[in-house]
Amino acid sequence: MTIRRTGVRGRVSVRIRLLSMVLISSIMLLVVGGGGAVYLVNSARDSTDWAELASSTTAPAILMVSAFQEERRLSLLRLAGDVSSAPALGTAKQRSDEALAAVMAKGDAARALNPDGSREDIEGYNKLFSMVPTVRTGVEFLRITPDEVFAVYTGVIGTIIAASMLAARVAPEAKVGIELGYAVEELRAAEALSQADTLGSVAVTTGEMSAAQLVDFGRRVGEFRGEAAYSATVLKGRRLTQLSEITASPQWQQVIAMQDAILLRGPTSGSDGEVGLPIGLAAWQDASKYVGLALQKLWEDQSGDAHAIARHQGERDTGSALLGGALIALAAVAAFLVALVMANRFIARMHRLRHDTLELADERLPEVMRRVAAGETVDTAAEASHLDFGTDELGQVAAAFNRAHVAAMSAAVAEAQTKAGISTVFLDIAHRSQVVVHRQLALLDRAERDESNADQLDLLFQLDHLATRARRNAENLIILGGEQPGRRWRKPVPLLELVRGAIAESLDYTRIAAKQMPDVRVSGHAVADVIHLLAELMDNATAFSPPETQVVVSGIVVGRGVAVEIVDQGLGMTETDVAERNAMLADPPAFSVGTLAGTSRLGLFVVATLAGRHGISVRLSESVYGGVRVVVLIPSALAEASDPESAISGQFPAVSPRP
Repeated sequence: MTIRRTGVRGRVSVRIRLLSMVLISSIMLLVVGGGGAVYLVNSARDSTDWAELASSTTAPAILMVSAFQEERRLSLLRLAGDVSSAPALGTAKQRSDEALAAVMAKGDAARALNPDGSREDIEGYNKLFSMVPTVRTGVEFLRITPDEVFAVYTGVIGTIIAASMLAARVAPEAKVGIELGYAVEELRAAEALSQADTLGSVAVTTGEMSAAQLVDFGRRVGEFRGEAAYSATVLKGRRLTQLSEITASPQWQQVIAMQDAILLRGPTSGSDGEVGLPIGLAAWQDASKYVGLALQKLWEDQSGDAHAIARHQGERDTGSALLGGALIALAAVAAFLVALVMANRFIARMHRLRHDTLELADERLPEVMRRVAAGETVDTAAEASHLDFGTDELGQVAAAFNRAHVAAMSAAVAEAQTKAGISTVFLDIAHRSQVVVHRQLALLDRAERDESNADQLDLLFQLDHLATRARRNAENLIILGGEQPGRRWRKPVPLLELVRGAIAESLDYTRIAAKQMPDVRVSGHAVADVIHLLAELMDNATAFSPPETQVVVSGIVVGRGVAVEIVDQGLGMTETDVAERNAMLADPPAFSVGTLAGTSRLGLFVVATLAGRHGISVRLSESVYGGVRVVVLIPSALAEASDPESAISGQFPAVSPRP
């Protein structure tokens, strides 16, 4: 029974398969690790880019806050009737326009900081900025209320505070966002101080402050002081020292004193015996300006610290990502190299297993078979393979081969013993038949000599012919058994007598015609085998040709010996059959039942065996009559000319081929 397995035939080597599995894992590791490294590098780059963008917007933002705070103060003073503020207001407007243009130029940076929500915010900012020219016109012609002016300019300045909070929200790290949030408190404190200063300046200029205005002024002052107090609790290190220096400065004290005075007594100048303001309006404005700029500078420095943290974090993350990517690549390469070494070791074991198994199959097993064929006793357990490759899967394959080798050797020994037994039976039967046939021929010879009746003598000749054929059949069995037939010639025998002897052993001898033969002799030790060989070929020729046709036998001396040609007029053979028969005659296989199966013929096998024994060449081809032409080339080592002249003339003596 044939067991078929589908999907198990491999066209790719085991080494490539093993390395492919590891290579795929390594590539996946590289892809995942490389993707993670790229993501981390991009994140780190985002931190660096954010820091650069945020830093680039800080300076224009400070200029815009300062410029619009000043323009707001001067605009309210102009509406309050302070004519002297008009020249300064023109200069403030110019500075505000320049600062606004610088901030607008950073619009792309702002959009990069918040790409999702920046469009709506920027549209709101632009709407506020577009109201500035209208407010300015109203101030110039005194056709706008102070509250409207205060609200517009406060909204414009508030865009910077909102942008600062936006930067804190979109910061790449929470720590950076917290630091930025702390910085916004100083900016709010500076803006609350500017608002309180503006409201107070207007009140001092007009000498009036309603209860609502006083409350609003107090709220701005409270916001200013509250933001400064909160900043003192969250700032650390140099920034806390910087804030402490601001709050300890004389300007701070003047601002606080002026605010307290207005809150307690209102914007009075101290007439009619009342206590006046601590300092004048100009001194107060200078002190407020100093404190406001100092708070803005603190905001800028605190923002710069946050930006530095972001840059440092980006650089550190970039280094970590690159280092991680390098380690992952190194791990993947190391894994592949380890797999390569292990695969090479495994393949080396497989090569050693292949070498050992081929050595067993090509050397040891044939040697055991030779010894068995020679009749030696073989211990299959001792001669079996002992491949030891461990206990893993490869070791299990080696163990399976050990068992297969034992089974193969046992089967081979059993088959050899069976063949030996069959050969012994053949030889025993053949020898018994040969003895009987020899006795029968001896009796027929005596009967032929004593018989005078022609009819009876012809019958005895036919019986003699049949007995001769039976003797050849018995000799066939002896030849197939590997032994020599019993007939022997001590001296060389003429070729013509060999041909006549072969004709006499043929079944249809009357149809065989011997033509010209050279006068050569064949060595005595080959005479029996040559007669047997020619008789088998002649029998085939008569058996496979029409009964009314003749089989012609002729001979000629050639350069390598003497050639005997047998030609029939039968149906012939196909080119394929001729090629197969010639291959078998040139190199006869070892005899077995399987050798003769199918279309194989016992006679041709015997011919091939006899020809191989003496170096005789037998070759089939198509005859001129369409039948088969057989050329038997007897080598010069077996043939010698006895009379060159008679060989040329074709005259041969009449001699019986019997020994």
